Amino acid sequence: MTLAMPGAPIDDMTKGIPFGARMAPAEAAPRNWNALDDDLPFPLLLLKDSALEHNITAMARWCAQNGFLLAPHGKTTMCPRIYRRQLEAGAWGITVANVFQAQVCARSGVQRVFIANQVVGRANIRSLAEMMRAFPSLECWCLADSVAGVRHLAAALEEFSAPRPLQVLLECGRRGWRTGVQSVEQAREAHAQILKHPRSLAFRGLEGFEGSAKSAEGPDAEAAQARAFVEFIVAVGKCLPPRPGDGQPPVFSIGGSAFLDVVWEALERLEGAWQPVLRAGCYVTHDHGHYAAYHREATRRRQQQGRAPLPEFQPALELWSAVQSLPEENVAILNFGKRDCSYDVGLPVPLLAIGERGGLDSRRALDGAAITRLNDQHAFLSLPAGLALSVADRVCCGISHPCTAFDKWRVIPLVDDRYQVLDLYATFF
Repeated sequence: MTLAMPGAPIDDMTKGIPFGARMAPAEAAPRNWNALDDDLPFPLLLLKDSALEHNITAMARWCAQNGFLLAPHGKTTMCPRIYRRQLEAGAWGITVANVFQAQVCARSGVQRVFIANQVVGRANIRSLAEMMRAFPSLECWCLADSVAGVRHLAAALEEFSAPRPLQVLLECGRRGWRTGVQSVEQAREAHAQILKHPRSLAFRGLEGFEGSAKSAEGPDAEAAQARAFVEFIVAVGKCLPPRPGDGQPPVFSIGGSAFLDVVWEALERLEGAWQPVLRAGCYVTHDHGHYAAYHREATRRRQQQGRAPLPEFQPALELWSAVQSLPEENVAILNFGKRDCSYDVGLPVPLLAIGERGGLDSRRALDGAAITRLNDQHAFLSLPAGLALSVADRVCCGISHPCTAFDKWRVIPLVDDRYQVLDLYATFF
């Protein structure tokens, strides 16, 4: 698959790029930059090529072995260079959250875009119709979860003369979560409404997002909640005539990032001719916090059940910064903050430190250290007794929740295991 790579040349108006530099992304490697040789300013979010490749390959292989299609959630990265690697590894399409993100995919050459939301707003739907017209081979999917939503979508698509029907999945939900039908009766009503608009809408199956499962009782209770939700989607499917009119198998689409074991169990038990489509997104870079914890719990549950193991993923994002100040004993101030990293579901995780002029061979583990709070541009690093840092030491942190780390950076250097810059990956948020 060949994708066009949108975007202007990169210059020093971009965070992480040194003064005076201006280049196309492909011209980064010949500059012989190394992130640990003071070639790039800190703070700096880096993408490790080896881990990225491992994750893409591991998920693609696992899906192929189990007969699952994969439509990775592109809103995680909003990075067409990563989309290309996922598609070349066999991904069925790219999932997005809204019409703007779908536009980025279309302009990048993605042929199948899955909008994992109900599209509302006439301007949004007009853009969707115009995008379908501009790209005749583009296959667009979206969700619907109510009679009102279906009517709104169908009316606007007809008003703006959409050139072909939009592929629609009926979205299932749960009380207290987000969108989606919450009963079989609601599902039947929305499904019947979709069928009333064959010129603009084509019913293609069912969808749900199990990642909203939360419980104060812990991970196993959350997994049980997610399992019950997936079973509800299955029950909805049994009460509907879900066969699309074109003879293709109906789609059963689910998330997969946080409860991959639960999803696997459910998809193995699907009856009939359903085609499973996973939309996991955060696997592509994994993390050192939020999703790492979920994956550990999912792996533990599989082991306890004596089932085949899940694919293993590696954290591919690292946030490098410098010690700016040592204002108190056992406290270091680092020169990154909320504008550089994710902090919504966990603060960055200190991993290692290297002296101002040291190399990888001199790295020290930061066991027992913790980021305790963030300002806009400062991070507070708590150090255990006996662990000392100096001003200008370099500190590497892992991140928690990739989705809100990528969106802080317009360009992310791709590096090898020696931190040599291989490429520059642009994001489009």
